[in-house]
Formats: sequence, structure tokens, C-alpha cells
Amino acid sequence: MMLDFKIDKAIAATAYLIERKGGADDMFPLIKKIYYADRSALIRWGNSITGDSFASLEKGPIVSGIYDLMKGKGDEKDQIRWNNVIQRKEPYKIVVRKEPNKGVLSEREIEVLEESRTMIDAIRGSIPKWLHKHCPEWSDPGHSSSPIDPSTILRIAKKSEEEIRRLEEANEELRFLNYLLAAR
Repeated sequence: MMLDFKIDKAIAATAYLIERKGGADDMFPLIKKIYYADRSALIRWGNSITGDSFASLEKGPIVSGIYDLMKGKGDEKDQIRWNNVIQRKEPYKIVVRKEPNKGVLSEREIEVLEESRTMIDAIRGSIPKWLHKHCPEWSDPGHSSSPIDPSTILRIAKKSEEEIRRLEEANEELRFLNYLLAAR
């Protein structure tokens, strides 16, 4: 199952979480908050907030496109838009440079982001250990990475194969429509 990456929502969601943390956040817990929010949205509604790809790293699951943007290694066009709003300070500190358009986020998306922020910020101890326990779609890729298919997350959440098939078709239609709109 492929989702459709939405750079505006990725920027808005990231900025929202950073602002809720007081204007700066460490890259590691921030990427985990976004992953957990996208995962929760996928289970609830069949589509994530950002449409980003999921991946397993040694220290837990991530949203890979946003992780690349945080490291300054994203798609060139997306990286320019990202850098206009979000900046990396010091080795691992992420800050908001400029107010993004948060109007692209729905109320329910903001609720899920807030739930994820509260959950991850409340973890006492190892965030990777907590994620390994609570995100069974994660598998240890060693010192590499491996993709996580959104359908795997849906199966773990006990969605039926018919429901997963319908969600895959709906997401494919949405990706095609977005492609057509972008071509105009």
C-alpha cells in the first residue's frame, strides 16, 4: 500500500509538535511522535496525516521522508519548502523559523498529533524499547533500514483483508487525483 506524501501537512504537523514543545525539539523524539501520529491516523481512518513512508531503523520506526528532510537530505523541491519553515539547529535540535499554514490540518489530525505528543513525551526510559513493544510492525534491520508496509500496520490492528483492499484502492485513487491536479 502506498500513501501520498503531503509536504504541507508534513511541515504543519512537525511545526505543531515543535511549538507544543516550546519552540524546539530533539530530532529523535520528534520523528517518533510524527510516526506514532501517522500510524494512529492510518489505523483510525485508513490514511496517515502526512502520507509519508514508514520504515524500521535500529532504534525504532520512523517516517522516512520527514526524517530525510530533518537531515537536509529530502527531495530538493520539498527540502526548499521545509527549510523555509523548519530549521535544524545544533546537531539534533529542530526549530520553527516561520509560522506555517496550520490550516491544512483538520481538528481530528491535531487531536492525533496531540495524543502522540503526550504519549511519547510521557515515556520514562527508552523510547526505542517502548516503540519496539507497542509497534509490532517494527523489525530490527540492524545498521540499515527496511520499509514498513502500511497494510502490515492495518493487519496488526485487525483490519479485514477486504477493508485493507478498499483502503489500498482509495489511496491509489487519491494519489492519481493528486497527480492529475499537480500536472495542471
